[in-house]
Amino acid sequence: MRVRGNSQGDIRRDKPRSARAAGAAGATAMVAAVIGGLLGPVPGAVATPAPGGGDAGRATGATKSAETPESAASGLPSVWPRPQSMRAAGASLAVTDEVTLVADADTDPHALEVLRSVLRAAGARTVTDASPGAPSPPRGLVVYVGGRGADEALRALRAPARGDLPSGGYRLATGVVNGRGTLALDGVGPDGLFHAAQTLRQLVIDRDGQPAGHRELPGVSVRDWPATPARGLTEGFYGRPWTHRERLDQLDFLGRTKQNRYLYAPEEDTFRQARWRDPYPAEQRAEFRALSERARRNHVTLGWAVAPGQDLCFSSDEDVRALKRKVDAMWALGVRSFQLQFQDVSYSEWHCDADADAFGSGPEAAAKAQATVTNALAAHLAERHPGAQALSLLPTEYFQKGATEFRAALAGALDPQIEVAWTGVGVVPKTITGREMAEARTAFRHPLVTMDNYPINDYAQDRIFLGPYSGRDPAVASGSAALLANAMKQPTASRIPLFTTADFAWNPKRYRPQESWQAAIDDLAGDDARTRAAMRAFAGNDASSLLGGWGQDPAQTVPESAYLRPLLDEFWAARKAAAQDGGHALAPRGGSSGATGANRGGDGGSATGASGTGDGTGTSGGDGTGTGTGTGTGTGTMSRPGERRFARAAERLRVEFRTLRDAPKLLGDTFDGEVTPWLEQLGRYGAAGERAVAALTAQGRGDGATAWRAQRELRTLRAQSAASPATVGKGVLPDFLTRAITESDAWWGLDAAGGKERAKTLTPDEGAEQASDGDPMTAFWPSAPGAAGAPEGSSGGDSGSDPGGGTSLADPVTVAFGDRRPLSAVTVLTQAATGKDAKRPTGAIGTVEARVPGHGWRRLGELSASGWTQAPGKGVHADAVRLRWAAGVRPPAVQEITPWFADGPVAELRVSRTEADAEIGGPPARVTVSLVGRRPGDVRGDLTVRTKDGLKVTAPSQITAPRGGTATAEVEVSVPAGTKPGSYRLPIRFGSQETTLTVRAYPRTGGPDLARDARATSSADETKDFPASAAIDEDPATRWSSPADDDAWWQLELAGPTRLGRLDLHWQDAHAARYRIQVSSNGRTWRTAATVRDSAGGRETVRMDAPGTRFVRVQGQERATRFGYSLRSVRVYAVAPGTTKTPGAASVPAATQTPAEATDGGQPRIRSTPDPAGTAAPAETSPAPSAAG
Repeated sequence: MRVRGNSQGDIRRDKPRSARAAGAAGATAMVAAVIGGLLGPVPGAVATPAPGGGDAGRATGATKSAETPESAASGLPSVWPRPQSMRAAGASLAVTDEVTLVADADTDPHALEVLRSVLRAAGARTVTDASPGAPSPPRGLVVYVGGRGADEALRALRAPARGDLPSGGYRLATGVVNGRGTLALDGVGPDGLFHAAQTLRQLVIDRDGQPAGHRELPGVSVRDWPATPARGLTEGFYGRPWTHRERLDQLDFLGRTKQNRYLYAPEEDTFRQARWRDPYPAEQRAEFRALSERARRNHVTLGWAVAPGQDLCFSSDEDVRALKRKVDAMWALGVRSFQLQFQDVSYSEWHCDADADAFGSGPEAAAKAQATVTNALAAHLAERHPGAQALSLLPTEYFQKGATEFRAALAGALDPQIEVAWTGVGVVPKTITGREMAEARTAFRHPLVTMDNYPINDYAQDRIFLGPYSGRDPAVASGSAALLANAMKQPTASRIPLFTTADFAWNPKRYRPQESWQAAIDDLAGDDARTRAAMRAFAGNDASSLLGGWGQDPAQTVPESAYLRPLLDEFWAARKAAAQDGGHALAPRGGSSGATGANRGGDGGSATGASGTGDGTGTSGGDGTGTGTGTGTGTGTMSRPGERRFARAAERLRVEFRTLRDAPKLLGDTFDGEVTPWLEQLGRYGAAGERAVAALTAQGRGDGATAWRAQRELRTLRAQSAASPATVGKGVLPDFLTRAITESDAWWGLDAAGGKERAKTLTPDEGAEQASDGDPMTAFWPSAPGAAGAPEGSSGGDSGSDPGGGTSLADPVTVAFGDRRPLSAVTVLTQAATGKDAKRPTGAIGTVEARVPGHGWRRLGELSASGWTQAPGKGVHADAVRLRWAAGVRPPAVQEITPWFADGPVAELRVSRTEADAEIGGPPARVTVSLVGRRPGDVRGDLTVRTKDGLKVTAPSQITAPRGGTATAEVEVSVPAGTKPGSYRLPIRFGSQETTLTVRAYPRTGGPDLARDARATSSADETKDFPASAAIDEDPATRWSSPADDDAWWQLELAGPTRLGRLDLHWQDAHAARYRIQVSSNGRTWRTAATVRDSAGGRETVRMDAPGTRFVRVQGQERATRFGYSLRSVRVYAVAPGTTKTPGAASVPAATQTPAEATDGGQPRIRSTPDPAGTAAPAETSPAPSAAG
């Protein structure tokens, strides 16, 4: 099958081939929670055999299986696929040295082979075969396999009766019969016993007290059956087909997981497409024979699909005979199931003129032509090969929805025994619902083969899809004649998702995606704990796909790296908490002396603890603000809660990143090279993540040298990751690295948010621009004036090579400011010195100097060979800084010179929005206040919010912004009951900075949803499938959608006039960026009650006070996407009775009604146009670090 894109951004598998062709224990415990929140599919009807002893006539109903307690088999091993019924039954049995196997002569030999293997692995030294009724050895475990002996033993063990078990079903029980340990297995159909043997393989357990090499069988009773008759995979992707060895291994996997169908349909096999008339070469014919033999051993039916496409004359008897001959040849090679594929057949173009004469043109003609050939082949199979499985047809319309002309014609012309294949609605649908399944069965009127295009990845060749099967109703399994998953080009990796499809197809009602997925991962990884942890990390960072089924919304896709997200979130939160409680030494801590007033100018050094000694100087401003610099050293322990929390979070993350780093080494043999790009990418992300954590934690303790070394390595690894064609951890791992670098850069002062002033105020020497461009990936080589170093990781890396090759005294590197300005500190980043220069003491390679007009150059500090230097400003007013090299030094590349100035604001006060809506007597409005540090040290001060008119404000009394970072605090404003509706202005102040928050108090709303009894209309509906009424039908699967028109609208006519107070809107992805809420008493004259200027979509609440409203309209102004507007639901609420009327409510200007309050996942948020940020003057700053690495 093929993929293309349509105008709606969906994926379609159709004609253009190019669209797909191009297209340690702690660690184990942590990773074990991978995607623990994944929910199962929406329940649906599943045909369940009646319990043993029940009326077989009830088997077709959705009978509740009382024998399937949710692992009421407590203490029993897990069995996959999950059995329909498994319960504990008595004590466990030891597998003795001698075991007697009682079976009829015609018992399935492949099931017996599995049983013998399991028993020997469990400790049996001798397995003796015995015929039913024949004398058996007087001691040891006895195993009854099928026949009368098994039935009698199962009855004696009080196992459930056979009842109406379908083909493939089985019963298994253990216990003591006549004083002997007994195991009994019985199956239905040709593969029932084989399935029982596969279950037994998973039930063997280790027990203390048993001799070495001996294991036990738990006391257990199992009655089990498959919900889907045919379950398996399709090899149907573009690209290099699987090798013969890979196919053999895949057949063994199918047997172990109780799957019974393998459809051979690789898109690159010309002998089933363009050369379908030709026989396969001898070598491939031999491979097919070997495949068929392996398939028989695993009770798998080998299928073969032929796609004659446009190279077939449907009306030609000769072509039909050629098709029959090819099928006969494949039958001789062991193929027992066939599929005709016509997905590429045109409705209007025929391969021969005779077809146009015989069938005509159009969808109905194409359907009749396909039915004619398919019927002929089905009749041939029935006559010549009566043992063949039902022929299946993949028609041209295999992914459309519901009834069509083509499907109606096909259903009427096709032989009733032929099965029809489909993929669900869409080529790779997010969900397949029971309703869609029923509609497809009604449209085709034939048994359905669901060929689900997951985990196939040929349309997204940068991805591998290792997540669980999800988003499919149980009815998809129970209602399909066959359920086949289209595998990836990577056969071993495919087994993770294919394991879960096997579990779903066997027992959809009890399918739990996350549990099945964990089992799949562990099954592939084996028993080694480190390998399992690596496999879980690999799958967890390649889990997302187009499939839905996450959370309560079936259309929500599985999030990538779900197990890592909480750890990453906690890391950032803990880092913030460490800074906020003063325990996170974002400026190095040491002793304190020389400070006055609020100033802490003597803090400094590279301390790792909370105590120390040092010296320093500082100044204090008259208003309580102050800045300072100093030097010092110190040691101590982490005593503050925030610091301890951050250390714990960082260590947890290190463990996970180490697992990622080691994954290529641990998993390489398992995958044998098939996923090398993705494993290598995962390893790079792991190593980079380790370096990111190292850099940020080092900065947290003021160790700039360690942080700079880690960041250089991090940047190199990130650059390598960006160059890789493999996508791993999409939206999580690369985003974490980007944020880590951004926050680390702010600590160096490399971004504007951290206080670095850019090129308009910094003027480097000619040719030395890269030394002050804010990008540490560029560099200036002092020994080669005017030459820029290459990015790190190339020849300009830490190798010490010098493009200029010079050895003489290098010229200083100077950066001028233009004007005379007070210096707070200077940060210098260079590549680490190498060779003999690396062994020089601090200061021996050069100095940092400042030019004071009229006084010349003044020494600020010494350059460190480590690559990181921070020199105090010493209160000088300079117009330039420079690096002066010591004699005989081979200067390293200079990557950044950052002066920190003392004449600008030491911090900047910002608010997330300047306007907020609050319900009178309701929950508080929340606003985020941010403080952006502008100094090479922490900034601390009091936050005050002045209130009046009875409004209640909750806010922290102090806020601390870390060096180069941003501190945030929540301000909550509550409007007490009885407060007059209107707007209230609340000044927010930090130091000398002030901004104003306007709180709009709205009346309380309540009562029923008025939309329930309203009539919905619109300016236009996109199609009849998306009517205006869909936004109020309370069905989450439906929605209103407009044409692509900015001025489109949707409206309600309420049952009667009301004082309108609130609208709750739930947008689909195609939402409005700007819109108005308009109201009317008569439907002719409209006024604007509220305006939303920057909607983010999702769930939004819009408040107003609009009395006399009979009509309410959502009037679009600007679309957020190229599609129209689309609303999933709208709810309307009136102002609560007895609420004071807002003065002038009938004519409140629209501008005062914005923005809309929104919610996302139940958490309130506000979308509004942000105010320009002002400057801030906080009350106190901690010192700039003055260590030289």
